[in-house]
Amino acid sequence: MKKYFFSITGIILFSTIHLFASSTKITEVEIIKLVDQAVELIEKKGDMAIKTIGDPKGPFFVQSKSLYVFVYDENCVIKAHPYKPTLVGRSYLGKPDVRGKKFRDEIVQKALKEGKGWTEYSYQKPGEAGIFKKKVFGKRAIFGKRKFIVCAGMYID
Repeated sequence: MKKYFFSITGIILFSTIHLFASSTKITEVEIIKLVDQAVELIEKKGDMAIKTIGDPKGPFFVQSKSLYVFVYDENCVIKAHPYKPTLVGRSYLGKPDVRGKKFRDEIVQKALKEGKGWTEYSYQKPGEAGIFKKKVFGKRAIFGKRKFIVCAGMYID
């Protein structure tokens, strides 16, 4: 009887740990879904949507997963960023990552030309030393005559 108890306890413990680990990992599907929701909101509400997306307490910042949406304009100026609101208004046109890749330019151009796409680059993880691979999904949103590039990303482990 004791033998089965420990086996079942071990299975339950392993399952719980596995469930917790997989629930905190960000997936491409989650990223695309969140970006699609933000694009839809921008295309309906314009600047009101930008304020909602940039709100650190809003629906486009999933703090438990470090997942958030951020927005560029056509000139690579950040229009919304709930994780680091102090970046709003700054231009990142032509600014490379530590390995020289102008990834922000690529994100914006890919979205403007193709409508959407993934871009990989190298970046520092908050709270960790070193440089890590990261990828961002960017998608074009249009409100009136203005175009926005709506993004969210994940580190590649």
